[in-house]
Amino acid sequence: MITVIGIYIFIVLGFFAKKRFNEIDGKTLVILSTYFLQPFLTLWGIMLIPINYDLIISPIAYLAAVFVSLLFTFALTFLIKDKKEKIIASLTPLIGNTGNLGIPLSYALFGDIGASIATMVNLANIFFIYSFGVFFFASGKYSFKDAFFKIIKIPVMWFGILALIINISGVMFNKDIMKILQMGAFASIVVQLLIFGIYVAEIKTREISTKLGIITVINKFIIFPLVGFFVLKMFNLKPLFLKTVLLEIFTPLAVTNVNLSALFDLYPRKVAMLVIVTSIIFVPVIFLII
Repeated sequence: MITVIGIYIFIVLGFFAKKRFNEIDGKTLVILSTYFLQPFLTLWGIMLIPINYDLIISPIAYLAAVFVSLLFTFALTFLIKDKKEKIIASLTPLIGNTGNLGIPLSYALFGDIGASIATMVNLANIFFIYSFGVFFFASGKYSFKDAFFKIIKIPVMWFGILALIINISGVMFNKDIMKILQMGAFASIVVQLLIFGIYVAEIKTREISTKLGIITVINKFIIFPLVGFFVLKMFNLKPLFLKTVLLEIFTPLAVTNVNLSALFDLYPRKVAMLVIVTSIIFVPVIFLII
């Protein structure tokens, strides 16, 4: 519990840092994290333990849970008439903050194994966001070719593949190399938490419809976890792996949702407020999970 509070301390630091020093540029930190620090985190996370069946099947089970849950989250949006809000309420709950929050939280709660599982799930989430997710946000008007090029530009994907190849080959790094990777990984974790706090501080709107908010929260914290649990059980994951993937499912809406909604004119201010709402709700939810 103390460790979880520590996670939120860094988020709060990012929030107040932005409020106190407005010149802090969140985009610079995003570039630093995405292109320079997250590769360390990905290598470290995947190389912590030897690859086994459960570690490989975890991201596959997560994606299966996402796609099956989409059927149910979309069905619940029949109460919403606005087409854009339908997309927001059905899709954004499935794009969780598995990177900025999920990885550090999984490591804090479940140690090295938790970090490895969360790293694999985050790779799966990135793939979903920049392929099917982008296409869905654009309501079928976006090119899969463009989405594909977005994926290949993300170094995390390539370092993830590299780490998987090295690990599957039976090669394990020595302690000195792992310490170097760990320094980069921990730096990435702290920077990502600070970024999350900075993004929240930059959201100045309170624009959100009550119906959209309620349905999104239900899809995020009830529909997705329930459907996800039954889907994950079908894969016969070991208890620790099941708990970690479920934790990733519970993570609040990712800030990426705001970026995508702004790109495709899907009420970005409403989505931004949903990020804050789900992040606040996640605090008591995580303590209940623990």
